[in-house]
Amino acid sequence: MEKPEKVLITAMKNEGPYILEWVAHHKVLGFDRIIVYTNDCTDGTNQILRRLQDLGHVEFHRNRVGTGGIHRSALRQARRLPVVKDAKWIYVGDADEFLNIHVGNHRVDDLIEATPGVDVISIPWKIFSNSGRHVMRDTLVTRQFFDCELDFEQGGAGRRFVKSLFRQGDFYLRFGLHNPHPRPELQAGVFRSVPGGHATEPAPFGNHVSPPFGFEVAQINHYAVRSTQAYLAKRSRGRANHSSQTLGTEYWDRWNRGGAKDETILRYKDEVDAVLEEFRADDRLRRLHRRAFRWHKALINDLLKLPEYDELYQKLLEKPAVDFVAKDRGVRERMSSSAPSSTDENRTES
Repeated sequence: MEKPEKVLITAMKNEGPYILEWVAHHKVLGFDRIIVYTNDCTDGTNQILRRLQDLGHVEFHRNRVGTGGIHRSALRQARRLPVVKDAKWIYVGDADEFLNIHVGNHRVDDLIEATPGVDVISIPWKIFSNSGRHVMRDTLVTRQFFDCELDFEQGGAGRRFVKSLFRQGDFYLRFGLHNPHPRPELQAGVFRSVPGGHATEPAPFGNHVSPPFGFEVAQINHYAVRSTQAYLAKRSRGRANHSSQTLGTEYWDRWNRGGAKDETILRYKDEVDAVLEEFRADDRLRRLHRRAFRWHKALINDLLKLPEYDELYQKLLEKPAVDFVAKDRGVRERMSSSAPSSTDENRTES
């Protein structure tokens, strides 16, 4: 078998309704191998991934969760795989994140070509709100949510979380959720940059990047909340990397950011649809997807019968997306005075 050049690693738990779109999108981007680790799934996630593996689209593993939690355990196991050892580039992403490349043919190769001379390319998040959509629907995530946080120049956050595409090598102590961690004795020779080669910095790396950076070359579309009902299901599941954290209004207010509009990911629409058509042509895979969606809808109906979930849902129905504005003085001094209005037609349920 030919050695892969670009390998994507992820960890999932109960992501059944979203798997086909996410895999299709990243296949279109040009990842040669998609490796998925799961733990404690009850919604059919494992069955969907196993079928995708049978059809040659992913490599599926059960996550043996140990020291360091869910993500760190998955990355530790993935690093031992021959396919990961042989890869040229590694990317670690989550099921609610979609890599969105703006240059060339919008492929991973174009991102690499646009950012030469570094070992780590750290792509900033752009956070998307629920766009006023409260009901969970069997519709693609990237076709529903377009209301997003403000850019830095509009007054949005200066510091942004990142996810990284990094060159494989023996100079890493471990893989991280946001970036790799070089060995201390070798880190002086390891450099990272945001897409396009701006703000190149030596290791060690943090989980954020600060200005100057932009989204001209690439971004991560991060759908942290999806619809309001989907958020209830996420709350019942817990966070993969903070499994003991209870999700409530505080998390919602932090990550349901809006005020701008971004539809650039629709550039992949026709190609993603073609891959999804191939997936859905498999009767078993199509049935498994529908079963997972029904499982989530039933879960949501059950959750809404519980007072704490119904109370939370009613509160969230009244909360608009947050026009997050950077608070630090240095950022304020550079803020544009032309920030868009906080009203947006996407805020209403359709």
